[in-house]
Amino acid sequence: IHQNYHWGSKALVDHFLKTFGCLGIYVVANQITRDCLICQKVNRKQMKNTPTGRIDLAIRPFQNIQIDFTEMPPVQRWKYLLVIVDHLTHWVEAFPTVNAIAQTVSKVILEQIIPHFGMVHRIDSDRGTHFTSQVLQQLAQVGIEWKLHTTWHPQSSGRVERINQTIKNMLTKLMLETKWTWVKCLPLALLRIRTEPKADLSYSLYEMMFGLPGMANQHEINARECGNNNVQQYVQIIANNLQQLREKGLIVQTPPLDFKLHHIEPGEWVLIKSW
Repeated sequence: IHQNYHWGSKALVDHFLKTFGCLGIYVVANQITRDCLICQKVNRKQMKNTPTGRIDLAIRPFQNIQIDFTEMPPVQRWKYLLVIVDHLTHWVEAFPTVNAIAQTVSKVILEQIIPHFGMVHRIDSDRGTHFTSQVLQQLAQVGIEWKLHTTWHPQSSGRVERINQTIKNMLTKLMLETKWTWVKCLPLALLRIRTEPKADLSYSLYEMMFGLPGMANQHEINARECGNNNVQQYVQIIANNLQQLREKGLIVQTPPLDFKLHHIEPGEWVLIKSW
């Protein structure tokens, strides 16, 4: 019947049940229509949004980072901005660079990131030539896992791409206010970004990193002329705050999927939707 008329599953079942009875008829009808190459090519299929898995969770600051180069207007010898984002706290670091090459990335990571924040376990980036060269492969030999995002899923670089745009917008505002160059405005732009409460966390990046509000004054943190007891209590409060904030940072991360989304195996032929 289906070969002659190419009816859908429900039409096949309704026609069949008028004369016959059969257990599992719906499964059979769905299988028949799914195996029909002509129907698969012609019929419009509702594309459902499937859940997307992510990378392994980060449990400490700068355990996992995402990096990217963004091109900037030339100021003297500075032409690029290397942006680095922490997965757990969303803390942002940005460095003006002369070029966008692998040696520059390695130099910044080894001289600026690791000494300040500890050993990095994994770095995520796109597949730019500055991230796929032999220099970065050698950097991975010190124990850093380098993950290159697939070109079929640009959302993987979404966090650092959004930060790039945020930095550019903030730099533009500061340049209009001060008439300075973007290189000179960069530290102030980072300060504003780090102390602004974020929508997904309800806390600023500064508070996620240090356990204190970014604009806290001496009275707010209760640290004036305190004795040993007050110091010990203060340290405990900060430690508790950091633990709670880091848990919030874990919540907004999407963990890897622990189940299969489809039955397709590598090497099998599939039909690709032509939009």
